[in-house]
Amino acid sequence: TMVITSFNAANSIGDSWREIEQQASEIRRTEITTELPTAYTGGNMEVNVVNAGQIDFSQFSEWDVIAERQSGGAYHIEYIDALPGSNQWTMGGIYLSDNSTSEIFDPGILNPGEIMKIAINLDPAMSVGETTRLSVTTPNGVTAQLLVTRVVPP
Repeated sequence: TMVITSFNAANSIGDSWREIEQQASEIRRTEITTELPTAYTGGNMEVNVVNAGQIDFSQFSEWDVIAERQSGGAYHIEYIDALPGSNQWTMGGIYLSDNSTSEIFDPGILNPGEIMKIAINLDPAMSVGETTRLSVTTPNGVTAQLLVTRVVPP
């Protein structure tokens, strides 16, 4: 009984190590960057998320978007849900690296080199001159951050 129990414990530890190594390998091959395609002047904030790694993504409801800002003397940290509405975000589309051609292969999957456009609806809206730090996080924990300052429309 002791030999069988020891053997089963050793197998469990080995399986755990293999799973940890697979997760670490996936994280090493994941990289995203965020960019603001135009100056933010109000309304829905449009942000580009670039897949600069080697992993494909498709479960966008598992992504996290967090906004940190100071408004009217109060500090806010808001978790932005993946649905259209107040304090929510939605995927506006996936594009090739030229940022204007819709994806051709694997529709609905963010492949390496492609750009996902997301629209974020912050509530309350940002005031002119206010800065927000956005954090976009993949399901495996890789994060990209972006500082956005609302400017006066031209």
